[in-house]
Amino acid sequence: MWRATRGGERPDHGIGVAIGRDPVTWPPSLGAPLSSFDDSPEPGGGRAGGCLVQIVTHGVALVLGAVLGVVGAQVVEYMRDPETLSRPEGALSRAELIAKLDDAERKYSELLAETAKKEEAARSELEAASKKVVDLEGAVSSKGEEIAVLELKVKKAKGQSAALKKELEAKQAELAELTVQLEEARVEQERLRGELSESQEETRVAREETRVSRGETTDARWQSFRSDVILAVCEKGNRKKLAECRDEVSGMLDSKRAARFKQCVGSRQSQPRLVRVDDKEKDPQLPRWSEWLDQESKFTENKYYIVFCDPTLPEATVGGPDEELDEF
Repeated sequence: MWRATRGGERPDHGIGVAIGRDPVTWPPSLGAPLSSFDDSPEPGGGRAGGCLVQIVTHGVALVLGAVLGVVGAQVVEYMRDPETLSRPEGALSRAELIAKLDDAERKYSELLAETAKKEEAARSELEAASKKVVDLEGAVSSKGEEIAVLELKVKKAKGQSAALKKELEAKQAELAELTVQLEEARVEQERLRGELSESQEETRVAREETRVSRGETTDARWQSFRSDVILAVCEKGNRKKLAECRDEVSGMLDSKRAARFKQCVGSRQSQPRLVRVDDKEKDPQLPRWSEWLDQESKFTENKYYIVFCDPTLPEATVGGPDEELDEF
């Protein structure tokens, strides 16, 4: 389609902009010189350039909006987990790490229970084999004494008693059979002792792996609790005030409190928690096993305390103590 213009006919490319009596088409011909957009003597030249500026401006606005959206999402995530921006791409969050360690601890605990059961079965078999060896040793000793008595009787009879000779030969055959059984029982005893030793080693390894996994889980839980406390206390203020607050609260969560926290988790009691005191509450009474976060800090004075657990309860053992191989 063609439009009539002051300079003649031009092709219509789809977008017409009426400027006075002279319509200007957009987009312009690909072969048109740049000067036709900026310095065209026609009245529509300046408007076409303004349209181009508007398009570029809208494009830039869209890009900036997308960037601000991404940054905003990271800020929200940072408020939930301060390590978000410092984590390498693909690294687990603290919550994901704790879940993974909990799963590993559960699997190691199942492995420990399985190996302990296997060890108990091997121990029972070895006990039975050892008892058999003892019984056969007694039978061999008793049979040997019987043979010694018969040999004396045969000797006194000077070989004239066929019945004594026959009985002696029978006893000697029985002794030979008992001796073979005793040797076989001793071989079996040694085999079972070796199996028990292997089972005990497997149990020891599983117990150690469970301890390590439980320790890693407890460490991760402490770090998560520590971060949560810092975020809860230091939630308002400018950059300088927040940095000062975080430094102070971080110092409050020292190694002694870490040990108390881990003792609660290790003894399978409730995990310690941070409690904020109601501003309207006067002279609050702390629950048992609780302590103020810090009464000398302007950020926490009369505001926050931690509920721990009964410190007298021992930590839960992992599959019992290591046992030495019994002598059977």
